[in-house]
Amino acid sequence: MKKSLFAFFSILLFLSCQKSEKIESLIGFIPNDAAVIIQTSNLKQFQLDLNSLPFFEENSLSVIDNIQKDLGFLKYTDSITESIITLSISKEAKFRYTFISKQQPNFELDSIPNKSIENIKVEGLNYQKLSLEGNEFFVSIGNGPFIISSSETQLRQILKKEDLLKNKSFTKAYKAISPNKTSLIINHAKLKSFQQNLFPNLELENVKNYAGWSAVDLEFSKNGFSFNGLSIPDNEKNLHKILAKAGTVSIEFAKIVPENSGGFAALGYQDSEIFLQNLKGFKQDSVKRPEDRIILNTREAGIILAEENSLLAIKTLITTEATDLISGFANLEENYRDFPIYKVTQPDVFKNLFTPFFNPKATNFAAAIDQHLVFSASIPQLRDLIAGYVNKNTLAHQAYYKDSEKNLAEESSILITGKTAQLKSNLAKAVSKEFSAEMENLNFGKHKLAILQLVEEDDFAHIHGSFESQNEQNTSNNKTEEMLSVNLEAELLNEPVFVKNHLNNQMDIAVQDINNTLYLISNKGTIFWKKKLKGQILGEIQQVDLFKNGKFQLAFATPYSIEVLDRNGNTVKPFPLKFKDEITQSLSIFDYDNNRKYRFLITQKNEVFMYDKNGKSVKGFDFRKTNSEILKAPKHLRIQNKDYIVFPEKSGKLNILSRQGEHRVKVKESIDFSENEWYEFENDFLSSNAEGNLVKVTQNGSVNIENTAFSENHSITARPNLLVSLSENILKIKGKELNLDYGLYTNPKIFLVNNKYYISLTDLQTQKVFVFDSNAELLPGFPVYGTSGINLNNADIDQRPEFVVKGGEKEVLMYKL
Repeated sequence: MKKSLFAFFSILLFLSCQKSEKIESLIGFIPNDAAVIIQTSNLKQFQLDLNSLPFFEENSLSVIDNIQKDLGFLKYTDSITESIITLSISKEAKFRYTFISKQQPNFELDSIPNKSIENIKVEGLNYQKLSLEGNEFFVSIGNGPFIISSSETQLRQILKKEDLLKNKSFTKAYKAISPNKTSLIINHAKLKSFQQNLFPNLELENVKNYAGWSAVDLEFSKNGFSFNGLSIPDNEKNLHKILAKAGTVSIEFAKIVPENSGGFAALGYQDSEIFLQNLKGFKQDSVKRPEDRIILNTREAGIILAEENSLLAIKTLITTEATDLISGFANLEENYRDFPIYKVTQPDVFKNLFTPFFNPKATNFAAAIDQHLVFSASIPQLRDLIAGYVNKNTLAHQAYYKDSEKNLAEESSILITGKTAQLKSNLAKAVSKEFSAEMENLNFGKHKLAILQLVEEDDFAHIHGSFESQNEQNTSNNKTEEMLSVNLEAELLNEPVFVKNHLNNQMDIAVQDINNTLYLISNKGTIFWKKKLKGQILGEIQQVDLFKNGKFQLAFATPYSIEVLDRNGNTVKPFPLKFKDEITQSLSIFDYDNNRKYRFLITQKNEVFMYDKNGKSVKGFDFRKTNSEILKAPKHLRIQNKDYIVFPEKSGKLNILSRQGEHRVKVKESIDFSENEWYEFENDFLSSNAEGNLVKVTQNGSVNIENTAFSENHSITARPNLLVSLSENILKIKGKELNLDYGLYTNPKIFLVNNKYYISLTDLQTQKVFVFDSNAELLPGFPVYGTSGINLNNADIDQRPEFVVKGGEKEVLMYKL
């Protein structure tokens, strides 16, 4: 049905690009082999509507040019209103056009060179042969409707009233269209020859067999066109019969369809017993089978259109768990983001379950996603689908899909959507080689989606659909999207971080697992190397340029060493520096004047030691011990061009030192420190106390307590002009309060990228990552899936930032904002 989707829309796009006409008396002159019939009450207006469509303004198609050339006589006629145009394919595989009008137009041919008009009398028939601009047309004369045909044989048959269209289903479809609009009528039985001429590589069986005739009225607007009409079966082998009397539902298939897919084709049925009965009757299958219970417990089924292998999906009844439905047909393979993935033991059962509608290539694996079962050829494809579902990167969450739905009825029997970005490549494969380049280069502009709906009712189906452009605000590319998923050999020990790659001026990812193995991973997912360390990395990995040559090294502390590794994971001498006593805080690295004259500081309980890049103790730094245990690693702050080294100790003393380790600011008051670090904010030193109040210390040592009444487990973070706090579920950014859902949140973080602040935090209970701007606005596309705090930076060559976060236990994820 994937190819059928594109065929149906292609026909609407390409064949509505003709001219047409109507009136009850005219239908008696339509040739029997007509595949497509267009009627219009105002041909000139129809031409104007088509020419003003953005799609045709932006694309020049040789197929359209050829059709317009074949109908070139129309531009030399005066105003024609009611008319019919039929298109058919001759035995020689050539297009045949017949134009039928009640009125006799006046031809304005005087100014055209090399034209000729020849009167022909044969077999008692009178007509003219009109040679015009290299084309021949055959024109009726005398009483009756005015008829022009590109085929002399066809005109003779019409004039003799031979081989004309006489079909009850066609007459019923014709009577359903509006006489005051332009309408398109399709003869499903004749589509094969039509398809072979325009789309030789396209399979149209489902479209051809769905019904006998379909007729729609076209509505044109500045954004594109929509259509409404009906489809009428004409024999018991029409697919329409399978859905007859099965009822309609509000199809929710778009909830699981990835936004970057090609779209979907879905069935919906209110009464699954009738649907199963109709399906088995259509297949002439009277045997009761175990898999019948699957259909009896579903309401929707469909195909998700993917670039490689399309996925079969079914939706269960509310009373049925998807995991229960697959029981007996599959074994659990893994859990991915709390959704089970199964190895299917009887894949052919599901491959054939919904034939003739859907024929998936492979159903070897299945994922249970809430009420949906999705079948695929591979586990990675299911993981990607689950990731899109968790992060709400599905069609249902896209504004352009919601806009397109407005043209539809609330309930459907069949719902088909096609993403135009993928439509191009599919059309290129479907057409003959001479037109494939044109299809690849189609410009769909703001047209993101084509959509078609069928709603069964007794012995016919309503048709609704649209191909319209979307507003710019609905089609922004700047949405958060998952770019990368890498699985390690063991569970992650710490949060992944970005590190600079001096070879390409981009960023790589560094992370350690619970086996103390350190990984360096590219932003494309390649694992460059892994190195087993002797201990856990304390705090975050940092970077230095020890040799001042633009080549960066990784620097960090483990419980008994300072480590510096080069780009290839090799130790840089004189490192590692090893210690007998345990290092109790993360490594502090100071570069006071941004001249790469690094200072490495370690904390061992109540002692601080400073080393240079050669691993030597720094002379002139005289501080050694505190009177109690140091609570946080020493931090370098520069306020108004003055350097300060700040760290709290267990006794309640705040140490604010100079570069030389002398007490530069003497804080006399004792502070009951919270777990928060100290920051520079508005030229003061800022943190909070255990009672939940902000503590500000001036550069002269004065302590100011601001009664903020934060909760016991509150957290704060700050930049010189930006303060962020989280107390229970209240996030405050620049004084603006946000009420979050109650959860277990990581401490908020502030990132400055491309001169813009980003504030992040993660709810570990719901596994959702949130990123806000400095105005406390949640960024588009959030929250997304993640199970740790994040690290955010511009990791590649474009201007959109990325962030890395822990996903599953062994998984590193990268998103692009």
